[in-house]
Amino acid sequence: KVKAVFVASSSKNDYSLALEVVKDYLDNGSEIVSLPFPMTKDEKALKEAWRKNGEAVLEGLKKFNEVAFVTLGDPLLYSTFGYLAKTVKKMAPEVEIEVVPGITAAQAASSRMGVILAQGDENLVFMSGCSDRELLKFLLEKKGVNIVLYKVYKGHREIMEELERGGRLDDARAVSFCGFPQEKIYQDARELLSLKPPYFTLVIVGGHPISSE
Repeated sequence: KVKAVFVASSSKNDYSLALEVVKDYLDNGSEIVSLPFPMTKDEKALKEAWRKNGEAVLEGLKKFNEVAFVTLGDPLLYSTFGYLAKTVKKMAPEVEIEVVPGITAAQAASSRMGVILAQGDENLVFMSGCSDRELLKFLLEKKGVNIVLYKVYKGHREIMEELERGGRLDDARAVSFCGFPQEKIYQDARELLSLKPPYFTLVIVGGHPISSE
């Protein structure tokens, strides 16, 4: 059991969804430290945040010798942990980092929706909803390619339009806050068009519903 637990939070407040998941399993004496990460594409601001948070972790290591960082999903897939780990290693190469694998949002979502992500000789692509639309268009033209789109909260309308142009909208499902009390499953991704999806929303294009096998 570690004496200090670091969690990522918005630069606007200290709230951490990851902390909500693990708080009941923490020692009462554990020190909880929020590390603010700004939601911005400003590279200078991001590097400054990583530097400050890396320094905070190193201070924790000096004090407790061993600390932990908790995150949602898998720490090495679309996770704040990757930036933090690289920063800490750059600042202090001697620090040992142990990564505990987690269940990705894609795995959790496919399980909740009862969808086989890929089978046989099919291919599965994880991609950001913020990616170049040309890349999505290219992938939609390929046979045997199933796609998991993360971060669709901003460009969901454009993504839906691209799926429709590519003839894959009938084959798309979505989920928000997978595994949480506020979870919402959309067996038809078109439902997102009338909504403003939350940050934790992903879309699965393709796959095989177990119920229809």
